[in-house]
Amino acid sequence: MEEVYYPIHKGLQKEVFYLGLKAKYIYYGLYLGIGIVLGGLLLSAFLPMLWSMAIIAIFLFALFLTLLAYSRTYGAYGFIKKVADRKLPAGIKQHTPFKNLPIWKNV
Repeated sequence: MEEVYYPIHKGLQKEVFYLGLKAKYIYYGLYLGIGIVLGGLLLSAFLPMLWSMAIIAIFLFALFLTLLAYSRTYGAYGFIKKVADRKLPAGIKQHTPFKNLPIWKNV
């Protein structure tokens, strides 16, 4: 009986990319893109079509660039990391006078 070898593709554990965005940002882009399109439908009811299409295109482009920057800077979970980094303190302050330090006490 002959042994059969099946190749295992090593790319299964790699992150998902689409247009330079990592996996989590694809969903953010879809949700916000749908929101902008719905907003554009409302906008087009009050403004001429070319104006509303231009405004929607500008918002979509700005959104894409923002998500791409977060994705490249912080990785797949960059937005969550960015929010967590904002909660960290800039430094730790300790107010202890020198006379209370054990080194300075005459025991």
